[in-house]
Amino acid sequence: MNTPRFVKCPFLVGQVVIYRPSRRGLDADVMAPPSQRLMPGQTYRVAEIVEETYVVPEGYQHPGGGIYWTEFVAEESKELGSN
Repeated sequence: MNTPRFVKCPFLVGQVVIYRPSRRGLDADVMAPPSQRLMPGQTYRVAEIVEETYVVPEGYQHPGGGIYWTEFVAEESKELGSN
C-alpha cells in the first residue's frame, strides 16, 4: 500500500481492526520480542492512537510504541479474537 505517511489514522479507540502487515511491517516486527509480535490476520481492539498515526492494540506493550496504521484494516463484521 502506498499511502502517504502524513495521512491521519482513520481508526478510533475501541475499534476492532485486523493486522494485515506489509512486507516492511513484517520486517520491522522481527525486532520485537516474540511475546509482543502481532499475528497477521488476527483481530485486535485499538487501545490508543499515538501522534494521530500509530495504533496501539489492547495488550500491546512493545517499548517502541504503536504500529503505523496502514498495517491494519478495519473489520466491523467479526468479533474480537476471531479469524
